[in-house]
Amino acid sequence: MQSTNGMAERFRQLLGSPEPIQLPGCHDVLSAMILDRVGFPAIFMSGYGIAASLLGNPDIGLTSLVETASVTRNITRAIHVPLVVDADNGYGNEDNVLRTVQELECSGAAAMILEDQVFPKRCGHAASKSVLPIEQYMRKLECALAARQTPMVIVARTDSLKIDEGIARAKRFHAAGADVVLIDGLSSLEALKRVGDEVPGHKVINLIHGGKTPLLASDRLHELGFKIVLYSTPTLYAATLAMVNTMTLLRETRQLSSISRDSFSFGDFQQFIESWYVQRPGSSGLAEGRPPVPDVPSRSPPPC
Repeated sequence: MQSTNGMAERFRQLLGSPEPIQLPGCHDVLSAMILDRVGFPAIFMSGYGIAASLLGNPDIGLTSLVETASVTRNITRAIHVPLVVDADNGYGNEDNVLRTVQELECSGAAAMILEDQVFPKRCGHAASKSVLPIEQYMRKLECALAARQTPMVIVARTDSLKIDEGIARAKRFHAAGADVVLIDGLSSLEALKRVGDEVPGHKVINLIHGGKTPLLASDRLHELGFKIVLYSTPTLYAATLAMVNTMTLLRETRQLSSISRDSFSFGDFQQFIESWYVQRPGSSGLAEGRPPVPDVPSRSPPPC
């Protein structure tokens, strides 16, 4: 059975190509559209980012499947590239995992990441993480693999804090049929090299600004054996810093013109959002592909 939007097949084509995949994380529909606009071949929907932007919560397992599937559906309807969805720990036991697979397939996801953390889960780069017994997670993974009705890619993730255990688990995931594996929170070049050398199949490395993993270049990580270089939170962190800085300046100056150099104008934003809307995937009678977009605003100094 084909995927609802053809994006699972497209993501598998990316996996089969010789090039590394740069996979940036979005935190809502608009940030996903921007990542699509600038030309990334696929986009990651960050559970960390959705918890923060949708609910104002930290990444501690408070987001539900219903919320994740709803945001997935809104994003996949608005972009032209595959979406990889952070499905946390499947939101429960094997029965919950079955429903998670069904909901995300129907929502247009090209891939989903299923992790082995206990509930409540934590961010992958946090210190206080615990993982399920391996056999308990394997039942969940095997359920996810068997439940698929489309070519949606399954990424099996371990959050083990011990490198030897993480490698052993990743090998089990690959042997069970996971399409891609991820050992999250790797903290040294030595650990990266070990995973690249010892774990078979396609592998993801997750980079977070200020996180545990060394921020090596994508090409270098590809040389070490990682097919996908995941940047989990760049839109969330960049947007938050930009808004804090510009809104602080606006409060202090009391002049909207003081933030002009760091802002789209009304016309530029209207052109971006309206042109994208009429040419989004599935729009009747309109050509496929990314719509025309305005240039980045000039950064000339604001008027006095």
